[in-house]
Amino acid sequence: MGRELAIDPVALGRAVDDALANKAGAWAGGQAAVEGFLRRVVADLNRLPSLVVEHAEFRHYGSGYASYVDVFLTKRDGSRRRSMDGATGVDGLTLALCRLAPLAALFERSRRSSGPGPAGAYSLPELSRVADADPPGWEQKCRQIRRTLDDHGIALLDAQTLGLPLDDRLTVETVLGDPPFRVFDAWFHWAD
Repeated sequence: MGRELAIDPVALGRAVDDALANKAGAWAGGQAAVEGFLRRVVADLNRLPSLVVEHAEFRHYGSGYASYVDVFLTKRDGSRRRSMDGATGVDGLTLALCRLAPLAALFERSRRSSGPGPAGAYSLPELSRVADADPPGWEQKCRQIRRTLDDHGIALLDAQTLGLPLDDRLTVETVLGDPPFRVFDAWFHWAD
C-alpha cells in the first residue's frame, strides 16, 4: 500500500499543496491527530532496546513548514557519542516521518553536533542519502525501526520509488531540492 500511495497522482497533488493525502488512521482526524500520532511513533522508537531518539524536530526547524518530522536516532549504549573541543558529536540514523501520509524515509548514517555557540550542525534529509540497504553495523537497529514503523502502519520508502519523476505540472516549494522534482520532493519538503 505504501508504494501505491507514494506514487498516486492525486495524493502527490495534495502533498505538494501541503494537504493531507491520506484519509485513513490518524490522517482521517486532521493535522492535530497526525501530530499526536507521530509523537507516539517517536516515543515508541525511543523505547527500542538498542536505539535512543537523540532529537526529533517537530517545530519545522523553527520556521517555515516541513512536511515531515526529522528524527535522529543513535545507539543507546553511547558508543556513537564523541566529545570534541567542547562540543558533542553523535553518529546515527535520520528518519523522516511524513506528516502528509503514513510514509517514511530512512537515510544513511549522519552526524549531529551540539555545544557552545550556535545550535549545532546536522544533515537535512535529501534523496541522495536515502538508505536502501542497512548501513554496516546498524542492521539490527534498522530491523527494529522497520518493525516499529510496520506496527504503526507506516511504509518505509526506497530510493527507487522516491527517485521517480514528479509530474512536470506539480511544483514543490522546498529548499531541499531543485527541479526537476521527484516523488521525494512531494513527500519530504521544507520551505523556510
